Amino acid sequence: MPAVSSGEQRSRILLSSLIGRVREGRTISDLLAPGADVDLVTATLRPLAVDHAVIDSIAGNHRRIDAVVTTGDVHARVVFAHDAAGLLTWLQAYLRPDRFDGVSGGRVIVINGASGAGKSTLMRALQSVATFPLVVLDEPEQIGTVQPPYLIWRDCAPSLHRGYLAAIGTLAREGNHVALSAAGHPHHEIADAFNGTRMVTVGLRCAFEALLDRERRTGRWAGIAAESLGVHDGWTYDLEFDTTNCPDPLELAQRVLDLIEP
Repeated sequence: MPAVSSGEQRSRILLSSLIGRVREGRTISDLLAPGADVDLVTATLRPLAVDHAVIDSIAGNHRRIDAVVTTGDVHARVVFAHDAAGLLTWLQAYLRPDRFDGVSGGRVIVINGASGAGKSTLMRALQSVATFPLVVLDEPEQIGTVQPPYLIWRDCAPSLHRGYLAAIGTLAREGNHVALSAAGHPHHEIADAFNGTRMVTVGLRCAFEALLDRERRTGRWAGIAAESLGVHDGWTYDLEFDTTNCPDPLELAQRVLDLIEP
């Protein structure tokens, strides 16, 4: 059995102390470096603090420490770092999820709306609410990289963009859940790409004045809101939301997921 370095032992003691204190309801603030969020660290460790925790393995360097922790039926990969004084600077925990064997035929969520309507926000919310693996593609063309002009002028490489959608369709048909932005693709192209896959279409509508304001505040390409106003032409939707007044994206996400979950 390899010898445990003093650095690894120090990290093990710190992590064990943190989990133990959270389990006992004691403060951890004296174990944290300035700037570390006590409430966030506590909430992150709470699922591991329901019973006596066992640190199965730990290894690290001066930038990060990786540990595998078991608490009852809960298994997690805990990644963290501490300063020279041994105080925690940051921590993340990844709980081992339940096994997912796929869903027959796959599921696709297509979100359509003008630039600034909240497509990216809704897709992030979908991923945070979903209890199954959900592949999110804010733009279908995020698969790999290609020279930017072929993304800006799609008509110069139609086979490229058909290929992107076809690849995503294959991913879904393998039994996966996929959420993507229509990203200016017309309805018939999306329907052809995901033929045979259960698809939920979501339309986001937003007042033009709000779109312009978001364009200015977020530094989007000038005029893109106006250019994308016709994105709803030819589309029908399973759900439509007005995002002018910024409704809670988590609530919208749950309504979308209710349509695809058993």
